[in-house]
Amino acid sequence: MSMSWIRNRRMQQSWIIVAAVGGLLVAMMIAGTFGLFVNRHVNDVARQALTYDVQLEDSGDDLRSAILDLRHYHRNLIFAGPSRGGMDDLNAAYQELHEEIDELDRLGVSDQDIPQPAQLRAMANRYFADFRPAIDLFESDPDAFTLASDRGLIQITMIEDAAREVDRLGEQREIAALENVEESTRSATFDLIVVLVGVAIVGVGLAFLTVRTSNEMRRLYAEQQANADELTRALQARNVFIADVSHELRTPITVLRGNAEVGLELDRGGVHGQILEEIVREATRMTRLVEDLLFLARSDADSMPLELSTVSIQTLLSGIREPATILAQQHGTALVVDLNGDGDVRADSERIEQALLILVDNAAKYAASDSPIALSSTIRSGALEISVQDKGPGIPEEELPLIFERFHRVDKTRSRKLGGAGLGLAIARSIIEAHGGRIEVESQVGLGTTMTIVLPLEAGTATIRTPRQRTANVL
Repeated sequence: MSMSWIRNRRMQQSWIIVAAVGGLLVAMMIAGTFGLFVNRHVNDVARQALTYDVQLEDSGDDLRSAILDLRHYHRNLIFAGPSRGGMDDLNAAYQELHEEIDELDRLGVSDQDIPQPAQLRAMANRYFADFRPAIDLFESDPDAFTLASDRGLIQITMIEDAAREVDRLGEQREIAALENVEESTRSATFDLIVVLVGVAIVGVGLAFLTVRTSNEMRRLYAEQQANADELTRALQARNVFIADVSHELRTPITVLRGNAEVGLELDRGGVHGQILEEIVREATRMTRLVEDLLFLARSDADSMPLELSTVSIQTLLSGIREPATILAQQHGTALVVDLNGDGDVRADSERIEQALLILVDNAAKYAASDSPIALSSTIRSGALEISVQDKGPGIPEEELPLIFERFHRVDKTRSRKLGGAGLGLAIARSIIEAHGGRIEVESQVGLGTTMTIVLPLEAGTATIRTPRQRTANVL
């Protein structure tokens, strides 16, 4: 099972969990929105019932009560005769009747098949207009008073009948409204239960999917961890093997080269001289290869032999200048040196020099024959930057991520002719990364390559030299 498949699988399952949680949130939002809609519908139904249907019934009751008071005070005047108090009571009852009619009018009677407030007001006015003048005839014309009183009672009864119709319709509408509210509440409750059950089912399903996905992710993680452990063990075994083999090869190669050198000294001009020289040359190359493999094995095992100390940048740079110049000259290439910067770094000077000489050697091998390579340094963003630039053929963009891989060579045919096993850049990167730094590469095909070592400065030590302090020379 490849690591990329595991990563893709974990990504898919992560999306499943996100989708499950998102789906649950959407379901909850739908349930909440539906519940809000249902609640608003029930509120509208209840509000309508309270604002018209129930109030219409209450207004009908109040209207009938006012009519009963008016009848009561009307009869008091018939049996007890007119008096100051009786007249005041009748006028007050009549006024109260008008107030109840006005209240009904403000309510707004939407049913046209019952007496309207205007009709009730006209009936009340007609009663009062007929009966009020007859009160003054109580003593002077008893018969006229009695006739007006009887007619008034009939008019009051007619008003009462009209009010009873309003009250009856109000009762019917109140009952219907309350039933409607109750039915809406039952329907809303049922709908909410259905929605909540649906959300619960969706939630259970999503929870099951999430748990299943989570378990699968844990299983994949365990497999990935096991694979990583196995890979770690394999790498450790490989490093131990390389280290052991390197140690075992050093002695016979040293003996082989020593014997060849002795034989060459004894018979340099003899028939076997060329063969012995080839043996010495190849033995030397094999020694370097073994040393490089041993160094990388120690680096992989986090046991790279470093002797760290605080070193001034001037001391570090001055120690690099001469060996870099000599190495470039060995390849027949000029070296332009422009080393600048003050401050301190925490470093193993010999290892840093080793890494830089690898970059110089690499640049000198591939540099154009008529152009020098440049070695320069500067301080930028709290770090020492040392660059090696050549005007060689450059590195294709697709090769850039691979140039620090072991045994990787961009131009294998030319690299084989120039020597080297493709371990130099890997060693340089290991050294720099062990110092907490990095190597950056910029290259364009046909224009050349710039490799830059970036080393962090010790805090508070970074300064930049002025242009007059800079030195440049071509060697």
